[in-house]
Amino acid sequence: FFSPQVLLLACAEDLECVPGFQQKVFYIEKPFQFTEDQLVLNLKFDDCKGNNKLNFEVSNPDFTVELDGNLVALRNVSEVGRALFVHARSEHAEDMAEIFILEANEKRDALKEILKLEGNLGIPRQKRAILATPILIPENQRPPFPRLVGKVIRSERTEGGKFRLSGKGVDQDPKGIFRINEMTGDVSVTRTLDREAIANYELEVEVVDTNGKTVDGPVRLLISVIDQNDNRPLFREGPYVGHVMEGSATGTTVMRMAAFDADDVSTDNALLRYNILRQTPTKPSPNMFYIDPEKGDIVTVVSPALLDRETMESPKYELVIEAKDMGGMDVGLTGTATATILIDDKNDHAPEFTKKEFQATVKEGVTGVIVNLTVGDRDDPATGAWRAVYSIINGNPGQSFEIHTNPQTNEGMLSVVKPLDYEISAFHTLLIKVENEDPLIPDIAYGPSSTATVQITVEDVNEGPVFHPNPMAVTKQENIPVGSVVLTLNATDPDTLQHQTIR
Repeated sequence: FFSPQVLLLACAEDLECVPGFQQKVFYIEKPFQFTEDQLVLNLKFDDCKGNNKLNFEVSNPDFTVELDGNLVALRNVSEVGRALFVHARSEHAEDMAEIFILEANEKRDALKEILKLEGNLGIPRQKRAILATPILIPENQRPPFPRLVGKVIRSERTEGGKFRLSGKGVDQDPKGIFRINEMTGDVSVTRTLDREAIANYELEVEVVDTNGKTVDGPVRLLISVIDQNDNRPLFREGPYVGHVMEGSATGTTVMRMAAFDADDVSTDNALLRYNILRQTPTKPSPNMFYIDPEKGDIVTVVSPALLDRETMESPKYELVIEAKDMGGMDVGLTGTATATILIDDKNDHAPEFTKKEFQATVKEGVTGVIVNLTVGDRDDPATGAWRAVYSIINGNPGQSFEIHTNPQTNEGMLSVVKPLDYEISAFHTLLIKVENEDPLIPDIAYGPSSTATVQITVEDVNEGPVFHPNPMAVTKQENIPVGSVVLTLNATDPDTLQHQTIR
């Protein structure tokens, strides 16, 4: 159905009162300017109860809807956008109407696309006895059913001829959705349609005689289901976890949030806009991040100095992200998801010994761990920026000592690997250095606190005498006299600093 200003998509007339807008979707041609008090179109709303306390809300504040349903401009407006949305509410019903604003050439193209007048429906250009104009039906229509949605016209009457409808939705699954009055050609829908399930039905209409023989046709009849905003945006790919390095520059991209809307992607019903509803925790700034409303990219907005993992209340932030369709307008449906952002550590803190000097005591001749060296590091314990690597840089010429890192505590375990001799040296002084597995960032260096000394005292142990040589081999001729000297033994005591006798 056409008028100079309006293309009516929802074209069926209800035989009984159905609450809501009697016409839900409009296309209007964009004028050079909407002038003050200009009547744009009339919106008919009926709650079937008298419309008591009826209220209209328009998505654009430059327009209003009067009580009689007239949509008028409040002032001269040249730029409106692609669409207007009108929400109506009374005590008994509420509904929304959509007014799409097209350029003149777009309107002509829309007519071609919607009505398929270029013959791609299989409707030949030559004159036919059956005219089956494409039918447009809004999804989610309310009862009662059946509803008259269109009409097939036959220009030549044949005595006894009857219309017959066939195809998917009639005699093929899903069966029984559409039917035709075999005498008048009226096409009816018997139930609510869902565009997201089936968007188009391609049927065939023919005229048959009393014996069921085809007289005219078949002609293709296309039924298109008009989308309504009945699907909320969904985040289907979670959990959503992003990482950003501490100290990153402002504007660093962290991650992308992408929602899905099952509505028609060519309409605003599936045009999504993103927004951050809540950030936890809120320190050091309640607005640590920003999300691109169109793309869904989350980026940092604070200075690198504030993005400091070691000074944060927590290195993990949770953002509640909202996706809203209808281009983010108030009338749009919403869906939410949680984005977890982890602030990754970089090696911006050198390890430091907890004290400058450590003491250890070991008995001579004993091996094993003699002291644990403790360090502090403010970096993340789960990374190489925290894990310590120890080295002995002085005082170990005989390689008597080794040092290894305890992976749980990060302590340095200093061990004696070659037994020490009290008589050779009763004291040892080691100089120890600690570094990280990962290199420090360029502007950080190891300082004096990354080195420490270890004073080791060796305790004397009473060692047994030692024979020289050992073993001893003696060769004598047989029959030597009793009392002959067989061997002179030689033993020494290693405890040279003690006065002891050997027997």
